[in-house]
Amino acid sequence: MKKILTIFCLLIAHTASADVPAEQATEVDYLLNFVRQSQCTIDRNGTHHTGPKASEHIKKKYDYFRDDIKTTEDFIKYAATKSTLSGKYYSVICPNRDTIKTQAWLLNELSHFRKKSPAELIKKQSTICTNPRPQMCTMEYLPVCATLSNKTTKTYASGCSACADKNVISYKSDAC
Repeated sequence: MKKILTIFCLLIAHTASADVPAEQATEVDYLLNFVRQSQCTIDRNGTHHTGPKASEHIKKKYDYFRDDIKTTEDFIKYAATKSTLSGKYYSVICPNRDTIKTQAWLLNELSHFRKKSPAELIKKQSTICTNPRPQMCTMEYLPVCATLSNKTTKTYASGCSACADKNVISYKSDAC
């Protein structure tokens, strides 16, 4: 019985640690934000999904396939390329553009991301506010430009103070 319990604990510890390497986690987060903020729709099995819904689905698949994902390219392959059930490829429909497969779309964006300077990335990349929201923040002034649920923007003293507001969806560094 002790052997079974030990093996079970080791398996759980291994599963909890499986993920892309730290340096590629930034790329995965960037791609999830890219999909979430896109004006394109994702066609999954004949149903069109907005960026936020598509990103949510891809994140669920990412969580499911974490043990198999070792690189950002694996993330795209397992979480954002095709339906696990039907085998049908996902496609991206953008205004005034040809429809393409999500795999090509995301690999192209990943290539652009890797060519950008770190300063450009920090300035342009948004941080998404998640639940639970902060209840308390330190008194620091590192201004951010937050996007609210009504699509307006507002300057907050810090990312923490922005995300403490339930109406804030995301923020970028620097004042609006």
